[in-house]
This record gives sequence, C-alpha cells and structure tokens, in this order.
Amino acid sequence: MTETQTIEFQTEDIALAAYLRVKGYKLNRAEKLSRAERNSKRMFYFHIPSEEVPEIKLAFVQSDYLRFYNELIALKRL
Repeated sequence: MTETQTIEFQTEDIALAAYLRVKGYKLNRAEKLSRAERNSKRMFYFHIPSEEVPEIKLAFVQSDYLRFYNELIALKRL
C-alpha cells in the first residue's frame, strides 16, 4: 500500500486559490509579498496530495471558473 504524500502547494494566482477553496481545499495561510505596498500581491498556501496537483491545474485551466474570472478582469478594464 502506498502512502499519499502531501505537499505545501503555493500560488500567487488569486483565481487558482479561489478555485481550490471552492473545490474544498483548505487554505493554510496567505502572506503579503510586499509589506510596504498596501495592495500587494499575496502568496496562498494549501496542503494538497502531490498526485492531485497536475489534475487540479488541468481542471482549473479548462474550467468555466477561469473563463468567468478572465471576463471579470476584461470588464474591469472597460
């Protein structure tokens, strides 16, 4: 029997982080990348089984969620 190995997955992509939360993955922590900037980007950390990471990434880029997020950003630029 093989033991599932969990990794600390990190991303700066807020859309991917939100997708992971919607899919039920627990956000372990979030850190500002620059303490000096008020609207600084953040790094999001999740513990995810290592074999699930490629599948999650593929599902995300093929999801309607990503299409929605991209449309939201496009509309903000109008």
